[in-house]
Amino acid sequence: MADMTSIVEIRKSELHDAQVTSVERVPLSDGQARLAIDSFGLTANNITYAVYGDRMSYWNFFPAPSGDDYGIVPVWGFANIVESTIDGLEVGERIYGYFPMGGELVIEPQRITPGSFLDGAAHRADLPVTYNNYVRCAGDPFYDADNEDAQMLLQPLFFTSFLIDDFLAEAEFFGATQVVATSASSKTGFGTAHLLHQREVVTVIGLTSPSNRDFVEGLGCYDLVVTYDDIDSLPAGPTVSIDFAGNQQVIRAIHEHYGADLKHSSVIGGTHWDADRPESAPMPGPKREFFFAPAQAQARIKDWGMAELQKRLAAAWTQFLPLAERSLTVEHVEGLFAGIETYATVLSSQASPSSAHVIMP
Repeated sequence: MADMTSIVEIRKSELHDAQVTSVERVPLSDGQARLAIDSFGLTANNITYAVYGDRMSYWNFFPAPSGDDYGIVPVWGFANIVESTIDGLEVGERIYGYFPMGGELVIEPQRITPGSFLDGAAHRADLPVTYNNYVRCAGDPFYDADNEDAQMLLQPLFFTSFLIDDFLAEAEFFGATQVVATSASSKTGFGTAHLLHQREVVTVIGLTSPSNRDFVEGLGCYDLVVTYDDIDSLPAGPTVSIDFAGNQQVIRAIHEHYGADLKHSSVIGGTHWDADRPESAPMPGPKREFFFAPAQAQARIKDWGMAELQKRLAAAWTQFLPLAERSLTVEHVEGLFAGIETYATVLSSQASPSSAHVIMP
């Protein structure tokens, strides 16, 4: 095995500044295994990880070798065990989970079961367990090699969609009769809309750019699609806003349009990362609340148990998969240097909503 591997580092103060860094491959200690990353998905969700890297501790999962000025963007993907000191975790086994944007990850597996294990590395001990869990594909009854692209691109986003839908339903939509979603073309956005639409208890309204309107309308999961330049036409009534974009100007327009009729304003992500600035003045309506998916997941694990949560998620995912596969075109990109170019495209919001990217380092 070569004595060097590669990792993509991002300058935290300038997210466009990305570099491929060579890192010395360290020998394994007892209780460790080495995973060679085979492929990972790259979506606007990864931009959210970078935008909230400090605030939500996403930078803490994979410390950057070049120091604190740099961060490593987490990604979801597949890897193969190429070296192991642990009985029962054999070379060649395929693993799905949360990885650095790079060539490999050394882990310290704990709580090993036939279907999964946790990375018990000390620096990850206080981070959300949902990100530290790794799936052993051979022991996963829902794993399908033909659906790997959809799984790494959309399943993490759909898990967030599932939790948003669950949170809003549990809160009885805060008394609202309609939900307005920004960045309606985003993968987490239309996953949430798909689930809300199935409930048939609220009107689901998507906000999008004029260029993405046809795509959003074609999804079939929004009752109404409105463009950002026509927010004043949004229908009146008690409303919940779910913001997948992080664009202050858009959110202010929604708050000013609805005022007291806005019953809840939830911040989900930041696809328009450069527009996420501190509010210059108070907005009418409720205070914006950040939705942290791992907290809702932990609440449901406590209420239902992990097995029941996974069962419900799997059932919802199976229903969503046909829409996801029909709506997306997957581009496979070879190498981390080409992956940086794809990252820049996604960061600049230049990617088509129907495109999805799989990087093979």
